[in-house]
Amino acid sequence: MVEDINTYMIKDFQAKNYWYARGIEYYNKKEYEIAIRCFSRSLECDKGSEFDTWYMKGNSFYQLRKYDEAIKCFSKSVSEIQSNM
Repeated sequence: MVEDINTYMIKDFQAKNYWYARGIEYYNKKEYEIAIRCFSRSLECDKGSEFDTWYMKGNSFYQLRKYDEAIKCFSKSVSEIQSNM
């Protein structure tokens, strides 16, 4: 049973990292809408500390001039830092 949980956690961690990495790739290609979807998928995989993902999602919205959405994401990234202090 513990092995099953550990396997699930590893797969979940790998999925989170996969989607984050894909988001970075699309961000660097200036394909911000796709990057946002990838960052959202990364956030769905793990509800833990996600400062970087929220921050990059916010940057993607910022590049699209969707400032209200960017501010929401930046606020969540800051709250992640504060909750880990």
